[in-house]
Amino acid sequence: MKFQFSKLFFFSLLFSMAVLPSCVDTEFEEPPVTGTELEVTGNTSIADLKSLYIPGRLTVIETDVIVQGIVVGNDVQGNFFRSLIIQDSTAGIEVLINLTDAFNLFPLGREVAIDCKGLVLGEFNGIVQLGGYIIQEGGGEELGDIIDYNSRIYRGMLVGEPEPAVHTINSLGVNDISTLVQLQDVEFASFELGLTYADAFGRSTLNRTLQDCDGNEIVVRTSGFADFAIDTLPDGNGTLTAIFNVFGDTKQLFIRAADLDVDMAGTRCNAGTGEEELMTIRELRDVFADGGTEGPEDRKIRGVVISDNQNGNFDGRVAVVQDGTAGITIFFQGDHGFSLGEEIEVVVSGQELSLYNDLLQLDFINNDLATSNGMGDPVEPRVTTIGEVLDNAEAWESTLVQINGASISGSATFAGATTVNDGSGSMTMFTRNSATFASSALPAEPVDMTAIVSQFNDHQLVIRNLEDVGGETGGGGGDPEQISLAELRTLFESGAAAVPANRFINAVVISDVDANNTDFRNMVIQDETGGIVVRFADPHSFALGEEVEISVGGDELSEFNGLLQINDVDNADATSMGNGTLPEPRDATIQEILDNAEAWESTLVKVSDVSYTEGGTFSGAKTLDDGTATIATFTRSQATFSGSAVPDGAFTLTAMVSEFNSPQLTLRNLNDIQQ
Repeated sequence: MKFQFSKLFFFSLLFSMAVLPSCVDTEFEEPPVTGTELEVTGNTSIADLKSLYIPGRLTVIETDVIVQGIVVGNDVQGNFFRSLIIQDSTAGIEVLINLTDAFNLFPLGREVAIDCKGLVLGEFNGIVQLGGYIIQEGGGEELGDIIDYNSRIYRGMLVGEPEPAVHTINSLGVNDISTLVQLQDVEFASFELGLTYADAFGRSTLNRTLQDCDGNEIVVRTSGFADFAIDTLPDGNGTLTAIFNVFGDTKQLFIRAADLDVDMAGTRCNAGTGEEELMTIRELRDVFADGGTEGPEDRKIRGVVISDNQNGNFDGRVAVVQDGTAGITIFFQGDHGFSLGEEIEVVVSGQELSLYNDLLQLDFINNDLATSNGMGDPVEPRVTTIGEVLDNAEAWESTLVQINGASISGSATFAGATTVNDGSGSMTMFTRNSATFASSALPAEPVDMTAIVSQFNDHQLVIRNLEDVGGETGGGGGDPEQISLAELRTLFESGAAAVPANRFINAVVISDVDANNTDFRNMVIQDETGGIVVRFADPHSFALGEEVEISVGGDELSEFNGLLQINDVDNADATSMGNGTLPEPRDATIQEILDNAEAWESTLVKVSDVSYTEGGTFSGAKTLDDGTATIATFTRSQATFSGSAVPDGAFTLTAMVSEFNSPQLTLRNLNDIQQ
């Protein structure tokens, strides 16, 4: 069965499609005419075909419907998997086809006709697509691909592609889905520069942000299996041609081939001229106080970053900057890399000045407008009292203050809203859950604290790291504390987005890096309380059965398609403790696994008297049945055993409980099967 495989590489990659009339140019530029005339001709437009879909149900086409169109998308460079995109003058549609290397039969620009009687229209996330059959999967119905394509899809002349419809990012809409479009005067966001289209080594599909000169954005989505996944994104401005698609409310572009669809060697958008005159931050704030809504022409500011982008208490797009006159908060279009104490210059000409919950900020600034001058002179905080801060909060906003003898109360930890009191008054202090020190205990005694004066409807204080309250940066202090995997899972369920500071885990590796059925940056570990996936920043070499100790303080807790992981762990933070003792797998039925999938996730189970419902090799998605229920297994094509035949008859299976939007089991190697 192909459906779990489809979800991994197709539904997550090509979310197809509801399309539109009269926006596609069908004029062609005198291409070479090769091939043979179509044996059949269309009697229904693609738009009319899609209108046959009954929302909420897979719809079998029962009438003599033939559609005719041009192939505008295929797997020529691997960014589409088992699918064709065809369009006519009314619309476009994605066609699921049980064929790899389909570009050999269906090159771009070939005219095709499809006999649709008996085929099925379905949808994924509201997008209509054409498939071949209906399959029962996970208790529901899903759309299968067209298997009898040789008798269903007629190949005609190679007439050439239609000219792509030229659009702006904001003008793309439902009528353009699954058609060839072109955006002009666009560029990849500055925070994406230097990156590749996708993760070619981990074979992971990635989104990259494309924007126009007004800051409007759209996703460019690329499969890790695409030939150009390893290519570095172009750093210029220009034209991008692609198949337009959506995933829910998210607009997406899928290029067919980088050398075919991307021409971006021009000068990037940048309001800066290099000749801007310096103005103070106080002068900029006065512009807003006098009713202005954008920075004056030909002006820039210079200041020192007083926020800390390393400890998670500020959004990655936010920098708070202070000069000798005042401070201001800058919200960039993408994550910035400016460090605490770095001096930066920011072009403010024509840039928006606005309030966000009463906090004045330069809003949605192109990252290219900010440049670093290296480390600046340290900013000395204003020594003051809470009462004085409240009296001058508007003028002192986005600047550093020092409060001596301050007591912090209202919670056991820094996370969320707490209260600072120094006898002259009290103010709220707010700490994001993602801060590395969010779970650190509040100081029991009064402290001399440094903080940034901020505002969220009411005035408040924000610290950068624990040094601001007499502790150690990043929430350190004291010996590292071990935390169990069950405790980590409970923290995430309670809303935590990061591991508390100064924590480590100790567990045994239950995945098998040598058999390659787990991404080589991923490692599944289990202790006596539970299991979890660790995703490293780089490939690892920890073997099945190895005991590891990992410093995880401040690391991200997040889900990938429903599977909880500790994300982007520095490889240097993991240490081998030698051979460990593998946990005994839990004896269970498939129904018990399904009933306890969340609690048992990333742990070993053993299922007896189980069999595969179909033959063939392990590669891709297969279904297991033990008489109590069924569950999917998925084997990567890179696994050493992917080409081996699945066992015939009943056997005993040991596997890891996993998830890809729904529960599934993952084999480590062929030793997991005992007949």
